[in-house]
Amino acid sequence: MRRRTGWTVAGCLAAGVSATLIGCNDPSIGEYRTYDQIHGSGEQTPAVDKPGALATTQPPAVDELEVAIPASALAPVNVVDGSSVSAVLNVADRGTPTPPADALDPQNAGANRVVQILIPEKEFRTEGAGGTIRVSYDDLDLLKVLNMEPVTPNAVEVMPTWLKELDGRKIRIRGFMYPTFEPTGIEKFVLARDNQICCFGRDPKVYDLIAIEMKSGKTTNYIPNRPFDVAGTFRIEMFEDGGKPLGLYWISDAEIFQK
Repeated sequence: MRRRTGWTVAGCLAAGVSATLIGCNDPSIGEYRTYDQIHGSGEQTPAVDKPGALATTQPPAVDELEVAIPASALAPVNVVDGSSVSAVLNVADRGTPTPPADALDPQNAGANRVVQILIPEKEFRTEGAGGTIRVSYDDLDLLKVLNMEPVTPNAVEVMPTWLKELDGRKIRIRGFMYPTFEPTGIEKFVLARDNQICCFGRDPKVYDLIAIEMKSGKTTNYIPNRPFDVAGTFRIEMFEDGGKPLGLYWISDAEIFQK
């Protein structure tokens, strides 16, 4: 494995994510508790004085109602770290079927997957001058191509031949610009598969991001929230640190097409 110098996908994201994550974990937000958690703690609900009101018995505990409470009705899925609702709220203790182990622990997700080539052959169409070929993020998706989750440092070695042969070719791919600090004069940026990033969207995989380096002497302005094409020389090279992939796909000598 060769190490890239100058910048990496991880380095670019580290710079941008500090700005985009503001407000994701606001400590001012109060603790969320369900009714049964309050009831079980011994806290009393204030009584409402009404003339002639009759005394009522204590309402039955949630467990006695024999009503299945959908986990989705209690809290949203934690899309930041992938934790399931059952893991967050421990609703399994109230009779909800225990979720799979890989749903409770994102680090073990896909531990039982067998890495294998799911797409043995692939043809691409040429687009534009110079033999540029049209590629999509689905073509680079290692879960769809290799059944690989999580991505391992040896991913390049087990890729199908058609994917390896994209290395060094001029490709054209469509995506979204990851937020940058500079509004103009951008020479390097990250092209993301979609704009569902940060704390309210899907956590991108290493194959969902491509490090882009503009053609020498060329720059671009920040392009917010809309897709555009990038064409340039495609490289496949794993950059990892401590066994964690931080970069995989790269495009150099790039040009941008916004139509």
